[in-house]
Amino acid sequence: MRIPGFLGLFAAGFMAGGCVAPGEASAPAADPNAGLLRDFLDGKYDGAGHPLNAKLLEAEVACPEAGPARGAAIQLARACVATLPEGARSGAITANARLRVTAGGRQGTVATLAILDGAGHALVTQQLTAARVRRTGVWIDVPIAVPASGAASVSITPASGATVELDYVELFPTHFGVVMAPGSGTVADRDVLTMELPLGRKLDTLEVETASGRVDLGPTLARLVAAGTATRTDTTLRTIFAVPVGALLPARGEVTELRARGGGEAARVELRTRGAACAFEGDPTGTKVLVTGFQPFPADGWHDNVSGVAVTALDVSTLHGAQVMKLVLPVEYDRAAAAIVEVIERCEPAAVISFGQGGDAIALEETAYNLQDTGEIAGGVPDNRGVIRAAEPIDAAAAATRATLLPLDAIEAALVDLGEAPQHSTDPGRYICNNVMFADIGAMASRGGRAGFIHLPYTTTFDAPARARFARVVAAAIQATVDAQP
Repeated sequence: MRIPGFLGLFAAGFMAGGCVAPGEASAPAADPNAGLLRDFLDGKYDGAGHPLNAKLLEAEVACPEAGPARGAAIQLARACVATLPEGARSGAITANARLRVTAGGRQGTVATLAILDGAGHALVTQQLTAARVRRTGVWIDVPIAVPASGAASVSITPASGATVELDYVELFPTHFGVVMAPGSGTVADRDVLTMELPLGRKLDTLEVETASGRVDLGPTLARLVAAGTATRTDTTLRTIFAVPVGALLPARGEVTELRARGGGEAARVELRTRGAACAFEGDPTGTKVLVTGFQPFPADGWHDNVSGVAVTALDVSTLHGAQVMKLVLPVEYDRAAAAIVEVIERCEPAAVISFGQGGDAIALEETAYNLQDTGEIAGGVPDNRGVIRAAEPIDAAAAATRATLLPLDAIEAALVDLGEAPQHSTDPGRYICNNVMFADIGAMASRGGRAGFIHLPYTTTFDAPARARFARVVAAAIQATVDAQP
């Protein structure tokens, strides 16, 4: 089965890393984070892994003259120019090329994608650079937006010295679901909450989570729009609702979880009246340690997040010389990182250990990357408030990478003593976990503290033994980190 293609527009790039030079081994090492975003791949695609409404241009049919066949793919010796079907020449369309780079320079361009008009002139171009290819020898998706008019064909041109294979180009309408702003965090009653959907799609549900269950806020929003307190605006592509937080939620508590569904997707945000309290538990004279996990994801995820379960299940009384603050973060690109930096500055921990939901093993992450991008897995995975990031730096002024500040060897030894089999990893993905790790390290480096990230194995059921196991993993990582403090 092919790996699923693009999940949404606003995605145009790939994971960071280096190309393997000719003659070097290209087979990737075992990845402890395999399946990192598996929850996004269920039920959204047809049997071949394509969006249900995609038009498919197979390379061997679209441009057989572009190079020799490699199975069902073409190894590009020259440009592949594929004619767009009539139905894909108008409207908001994305063209997604399925490519495999098997050799290329460590710098410069590996391939150029372009949308051409009827005369062969480029309307839009995009460079796939060596710096944006995480690994060679694996299939990746390269999406490019098709202009609303004038597009006649898509071209994929390999750079000199690069070996690039093309499997297919798939074309499908621009897609996004519901996007909520601002994201999770502290908001005042006067702040305005917006919900954005594709034009013509309705806001199917708007609910608030309470102690007694979910409460439908749809009628409230409709009344506020009718009264002029809230607004609905239709643009060329979008419908946007805007409502003051206090009007929608007049009796909200300190923490309010708001969920929305529309455009075929879901979003959730956590609105707070104030920042998380600096509540450290344990030895009052011990080292202050902040541990973080995540809320469930996707936004309508059907199971808990193993990292949030592990952190909240931690029994602080099993530790010595440590006082611990627990924090469960929203699964949002900017808001998760901002929340943890704010807590670090206000609560002043000496160490920060962040945990996330990973693949098939405990992964001790060695490196964080200054890149937000989920293109390799599906062309663009939304966070829990509906935002998609692709090929965007986290901090344009910062270095490309940041090395962990955790004593990973000591943590590994402690986990092995528990009977676990942790693995070191240099690839935390380019989703929210990587953002948080990058922020952790950046905030703690200037303080001379510890910081880093650990992925826990993907888990969907949490009976008492499972909760106890992951709580022990968190405790062992904390204890090893505290014992290694100078």
